[in-house]
Amino acid sequence: MKLNNKILLSNTILTLVVFLFTSVGIYYLVNKTVYDELDNHLLQHKIDIISQVGQDASSLEQIIELGRLGSYEWIEIVEYDGSVAPHENRFATIDTLRNPEKEVESKSYRQLTTTVTVNDRYYTLRIYEEVASWADISTTILISVLAGLLIWILLLYVFNQFVLDRILTPFYHTVDTLENISDPSDFDESLPGTSTYEVNVLNRALNSMMQHIRSSFEDQKHFIQNVSHELLTPLSIIRQKAENILSEAESLDKETIESVSDIQHTAVRLSRLSDALLLISRVENKQYSLDQHIAVNEVVEEVTGELRDFIEMKEIAIEKKFACHIEVHGNGELIHAAVYNIIQNAIKFSPGGSTITLATCCEDENPRFSVRDQGPGIPPEFINSVFDRFKKIGNPPDRKDAGSPGLGLSIVQSICHLHNFDCRAENRPGKGAEVSILF
Repeated sequence: MKLNNKILLSNTILTLVVFLFTSVGIYYLVNKTVYDELDNHLLQHKIDIISQVGQDASSLEQIIELGRLGSYEWIEIVEYDGSVAPHENRFATIDTLRNPEKEVESKSYRQLTTTVTVNDRYYTLRIYEEVASWADISTTILISVLAGLLIWILLLYVFNQFVLDRILTPFYHTVDTLENISDPSDFDESLPGTSTYEVNVLNRALNSMMQHIRSSFEDQKHFIQNVSHELLTPLSIIRQKAENILSEAESLDKETIESVSDIQHTAVRLSRLSDALLLISRVENKQYSLDQHIAVNEVVEEVTGELRDFIEMKEIAIEKKFACHIEVHGNGELIHAAVYNIIQNAIKFSPGGSTITLATCCEDENPRFSVRDQGPGIPPEFINSVFDRFKKIGNPPDRKDAGSPGLGLSIVQSICHLHNFDCRAENRPGKGAEVSILF
């Protein structure tokens, strides 16, 4: 979840919690206010009755008679019954029938029970007012207030979203820039400064860090290139001198011949390592053009022809299952190298007399070229690191020493990365491994 959405979600949850508690508070506040106003209304009736009786005591009977005729309120005046103390005002909300002879369903009334004095005689006065009309007022006020509050919350949410998008735009620009960096050489432009202090500090720190990483990365690639170039000449000299010595093997003893052979073998391995490192360095430096049109099936045929001697030496059968014709844009030399390394790796780890299957498939979203062997498969501890540099799984069958620097599949990965392809390695059910390039 994006940062602004998290902030908005937390603000929304907090706002809803506040809205819930505020709604409860407003409900009780509005009810209290309405009932206070209703009680004041009843007290005003009491004051009016006392005033009228005080001016004309004979009007008591008329007040009793007229008090029964109100639409929403009515009055009862009886001889003092002691239900309240003199001059006490007691309020209560009751459900009762105003006219039991005609009414069936009771209604809710607010009742004021108090006393009045007429000619030095105490009377109990009960004033009733129907609650329904006041409840309607309370509900209207409550709905209006809550609706206004809800509208305010919605406007605040929209405003917060707009403001957060504006505030976090520099941060998301930084995130998008970092997501597009697949290696340090892709970091071409510095992250710009912003008016937001925290993002500005972050961008400055990232700029400094990326410059250091890029510098170290470039130094490492230059070092590999220089070392590979510098090793080629002395290694060639060593190999040539070893060959010259071995050409006169009849004059040498057995121990000397074996020592010179070991020297030559080591020089060959170092030459292969130097060539592989130089190729990886050039690939990662993007020194190859990617504008060629390449037929992958033809590259596979060409590679199998080049490796025919090794295939025949181990009596391996090559089975081709080309379900489709794959054509890609890229560098033909590098695609050839990737296919060569995958097939050579399969030959190296396949037992004599087994079968290697070369297959193409275009049914999935990405066309795929796969090489399946019947070798021992990939040990579980290496399944996630077969494309790592200098990672050697073990000696191939029928060979005491692989003679490999452990860069074959690493070269494949670098080439795929340059072309925005994907490469995968997995064990097959039963026996063997499958290495694939997804174009």
